[in-house]
Amino acid sequence: MAGDTGSAAYVDPNTLLEEHARRRPDKIFVESPDQGSRVTFGEFEALSRRFANFLAGEGVGHGDRVSVLSDNAIEALVVFWGALRAGVIVNPINVEIQDKHVSRILHEVAPKLVFGSRELPGDPRGLLPPGPSWIPFGAWNAPSPPAGDLFLRLRAASDAPVAGRPARSGWSCIDYTSGTTDTPKGAIWTHEAYYAMSESSIDRLQLTEADTILDYRHFSWSSPQILSIGPTMQTGATLVLARKFSQARFFDWVREYGVTVAVGIPTVINMLLARPVAVTAAGLPKLRFMTSSTAPLSVERHVEFEKTYGIPIVQLAGGTETGFMCGNSPDRRKLGSIGRPTLNMRVRLLDEAGHEVPPGQEGEMVVSGRQMASAYWQGPDHLAPIPQDGFRNGDLARRDEDGYVYITGRKKDIIIKGGVNIAALEITNCLLEHPDVAEAATLGVRDGIYGELPVGFVAPRPGRSPREASLLQHLRAKLVDFKVPTAVVVLDTIPKNANGKIDRNALAALWERRTGRSA
Repeated sequence: MAGDTGSAAYVDPNTLLEEHARRRPDKIFVESPDQGSRVTFGEFEALSRRFANFLAGEGVGHGDRVSVLSDNAIEALVVFWGALRAGVIVNPINVEIQDKHVSRILHEVAPKLVFGSRELPGDPRGLLPPGPSWIPFGAWNAPSPPAGDLFLRLRAASDAPVAGRPARSGWSCIDYTSGTTDTPKGAIWTHEAYYAMSESSIDRLQLTEADTILDYRHFSWSSPQILSIGPTMQTGATLVLARKFSQARFFDWVREYGVTVAVGIPTVINMLLARPVAVTAAGLPKLRFMTSSTAPLSVERHVEFEKTYGIPIVQLAGGTETGFMCGNSPDRRKLGSIGRPTLNMRVRLLDEAGHEVPPGQEGEMVVSGRQMASAYWQGPDHLAPIPQDGFRNGDLARRDEDGYVYITGRKKDIIIKGGVNIAALEITNCLLEHPDVAEAATLGVRDGIYGELPVGFVAPRPGRSPREASLLQHLRAKLVDFKVPTAVVVLDTIPKNANGKIDRNALAALWERRTGRSA
């Protein structure tokens, strides 16, 4: 299964922004609700141009790395895009992950410079390896920045056009995976692959310069870079970038900024369902749809959300290494499906022998395409290549006769009970069908007789108090006996990592604390 047509397009980050600054200098590029600030394409081009020239003046050039530690902010995007313009490899770091991971990333990337927001709690300088300079920054438009502030130093930087144009094959960015079950890994892309990821999103979601895209996920995630930041830059749209999701403010943002595309993840959709807001699509006339990605969204929650709010959900699926592999189109959606392969991707479903399976049968997803990350970054002199002709991302799926793909589970989340395979996702989806359950997860735990046993975890809807006995009874009505979990644990919340994905390590540790048995 290939994407619709494939593409060979590439426009370098300098040319992209210069063209917007020429054609639409006064159009808003980024709105920051938390900062109460906005920046136009013209202003952003000038700031990032000075930043690129500042890097050159500091002796930072092609192949060198810079890291940035910040919440979502206009200033962080200046560093991010300015480094891309300079041909310098940029490494955004999620400030919400554990300090030990931040430190390991900085030691592994070995940046020449580290840029950090003055608003960060504590002092991150203790996490830096020997060598790189620490450059703090405050507001880009502050009338009198303090001494040493990046934006004070940019006032003295050259205003000349940025020298050179990053080549297709040059390195662009190092993003780290979310690390739900192991240590985060850094993926690195060429500029061409990085461009192609956003191009696929634009094509599948039918994005144009008329769109206003709302995102609130940390900009260090690959997903917001290729679903909101990159597409905004490629199309000339407007980005509304909040620091975090706020249930109280979400629909106000949509209304106030005239949002046409709101980014969503299953956790956010579940939160909006758990505590419904008196809002419907009729009161948000500009909103075209809301996306859902980063984790599976159950059919039940999908239907419930659209029935509650009248807002269409468009599902996509991808990963750090691949970008969006599959996606629905706003006008061609199938319930329960992650859609068809995107523009620049090829998706195959293979059996254990490596043969492609026919429609309706389950196989492992194997993907390739020009938007793939090239390698895992393991240090300045050590890149571990990522297979370009067949990357196995661990998803199990089936496809229908129209080429739409349906995720059936994760290969590593298959629970082998007495030699029989059980998909954790099947149990999780059944738990989510219970009227008292807001969130759910399923884990395989060790057993001396069967090898592994399934255990369910749920978080209740507000005001509900599901009991384990009723949950197990619910599952027995929906699953064959050998798939019914040995236990269902009711929690206040399902633990998640900084990227909003279920933290299976935390669930395993919780199970061990409760039972004294290894997960």
